[in-house]
Amino acid sequence: MALDLTQLQAITDDYVEKTPVDIYFDDCVLLYMLLNGGKFQDSLVTPGELVDGGQKIRTMLEYNKSHSGVYGNTTKIPQSKVDILNAARFRWAGYYSANTIDLDEQVQNNGKAALVDLAFAKLRNIQKSIRDSMGTDVYAAASTDKALLGLGDLFEGTSSTPYGSIATDDMADWSVNTDSTSEAISFKVMQKIKRSAKIGQNKESKPNLYITTDVLKDGFERTLQVQARYADTNLVNAGFDNVLFAGVPIVADDKQAAGYMDALNLRHLSLKTHSKYQFTKPKWEYSKDQPDTLTANVRWIGQMVCNNRKAHARHTGLTEPT
Repeated sequence: MALDLTQLQAITDDYVEKTPVDIYFDDCVLLYMLLNGGKFQDSLVTPGELVDGGQKIRTMLEYNKSHSGVYGNTTKIPQSKVDILNAARFRWAGYYSANTIDLDEQVQNNGKAALVDLAFAKLRNIQKSIRDSMGTDVYAAASTDKALLGLGDLFEGTSSTPYGSIATDDMADWSVNTDSTSEAISFKVMQKIKRSAKIGQNKESKPNLYITTDVLKDGFERTLQVQARYADTNLVNAGFDNVLFAGVPIVADDKQAAGYMDALNLRHLSLKTHSKYQFTKPKWEYSKDQPDTLTANVRWIGQMVCNNRKAHARHTGLTEPT
């Protein structure tokens, strides 16, 4: 059935609430953490996250160790050279969002009849739309050569498929941690996931964010004693309900696939942004052929990059406990 009102009628006729209610956009906890959660401040990229240019974004890797062993009176120390450094290289990704105001909207949505500032509402919608598209793709495998290399690419298990221009067949330490065992979420399962992602014994070598679905988060929470249920207050204040496991938040995200639990170490996962395309500021610009038609857009270019693939783990096939 067709809608009774056009967009313009819906915001200029009759009585309406002064502030439009957002019924479309979902929050993305991973994008929030990569953009705002300590890596961005007031939507401005910190210096370490900016990239000036280049054909690709290069992340240096130390993937091998030098000759070593026991030493004694007759020991001959090897003299051969050992390569210890290489680099993962990630291509650029780009996103945009745009909208237009035409002559009719400018004439009618003006003065007292303009119960909602359409120009301002569209600017806010543009800014949310680009983040919504990125928030969807950050969990997926890239569908085009301009999309983010999301978690679907990070956890791609085919050893001959390159990630960051490196295939596991060529570098064993660039392997991925995945588990497809069909089992119910529990404290024991979470311990297994944590072990598979740890790259050392210190705190910084273990996951600092778990992302799953509401069903699995709630299922895990039910397995805990009431007095042992804690949450990360910073994420709660940002609007993300969570429960702690070993001091690390488990957060639900509507964009996460059913049955999935991703254990991420954000010290080894970051969102790099091109210095000239850092969510460009939207501004209304006139069309040469239609001087009363204004268009605005936001553009972003960068990539999500990883410098230690083994620091993360994905478990699929999980179910809620009975």
